[in-house]
Amino acid sequence: MQCAVQAPGAASGVAMPANANAPKPAPDSQQDRQCVLSSALSAIFRGRFCRILLQNRNAQKYEKGETLYDIGRNEASFFFICSGVVKVGTITETGEEVIFDVRKAGEVVGELSASAAPRTDRAVALEFTEAVPVSYEEILETIQKNQPLLRDLIQLFCDSLLNAHEQVTSLAFRDTMHRLTKTLLDLAGQLGRPNGNRVEITAHLTQEELAQMVAARRERVSLGLGLLRRYGMIEYTPHGHLLVDPAALRDYSAKS
Repeated sequence: MQCAVQAPGAASGVAMPANANAPKPAPDSQQDRQCVLSSALSAIFRGRFCRILLQNRNAQKYEKGETLYDIGRNEASFFFICSGVVKVGTITETGEEVIFDVRKAGEVVGELSASAAPRTDRAVALEFTEAVPVSYEEILETIQKNQPLLRDLIQLFCDSLLNAHEQVTSLAFRDTMHRLTKTLLDLAGQLGRPNGNRVEITAHLTQEELAQMVAARRERVSLGLGLLRRYGMIEYTPHGHLLVDPAALRDYSAKS
């Protein structure tokens, strides 16, 4: 099928490592630098650029749990998501998974191949996903032929670096509950849809995956979710999706 690119969602900012027993990593760690660059590049290759590049291209299909690309591969291709949800991350030297981001239709994964070979990250479908692979060389050719687009990309790059810097600062200085509420708010902004007076996070995320985003032990994230649930700020749908109250979460985060 051909890829019908949807409008991109808000930036998620749910990157970060998940070493259960280690102290909070310093902002200049390798994983944090990857997170910053990944967030910035992903934001650039969206919107108008995505629509120009993907005209008349066919999408590939990926089942839940299937890898779009993996660590160590040498090809430089970006994957533009047409439908579904994909997690982006890496594996640490100790074998722990780090989730940089969760991305949906209208967004791109694989952008770190523009700066590193072989690949240092991986992308895995969280649900049935369709995506269009495009080589880095083709992307460069498109940019070179469109000077107004190049100016837009430079401005977006600067804005995205500022946003990514805030993500690293959050990891370094905020406690688990602050990072958990921020992650839930980011996911609601990126993957959410209205459900009554709440927002439903439409991807099914396990507590382990949330812990990898928050940079905390799964047990601590589980306790945090339980606390927010008792306060009435979150609940679960019958099919296991999180329902969140963004206003209540923002108020809780500001007061705690």
